[in-house]
Amino acid sequence: MANILVGGIVAYRDKRPYVQIDVDGHMVQMSVAEARSVAVDIFRQASRAEADAMIYKFFAEHDLPEAAAGKLMVDFRTFRSQLDLEAVESGESDPDGGKG
Repeated sequence: MANILVGGIVAYRDKRPYVQIDVDGHMVQMSVAEARSVAVDIFRQASRAEADAMIYKFFAEHDLPEAAAGKLMVDFRTFRSQLDLEAVESGESDPDGGKG
């Protein structure tokens, strides 16, 4: 397993917050927004890997064809990719409906 260290800093040069990620001695520094995006991607991919593994496990435990499990995983990946492309509304909601 890789040795991964994560830390936060405030840069001297611009006084802005940054996140540093070190993977086996290779340092990457990014903005807080970029770090959050990477964190979401890691979480998403971990969840998807678990789902894919569960599909294989289910098909194996029920003596179903492995090729069918692979086809189901491809269909799920296509479905998830389509959902990922959906636009997200931005902005904050106004609980008062614009009044006041």
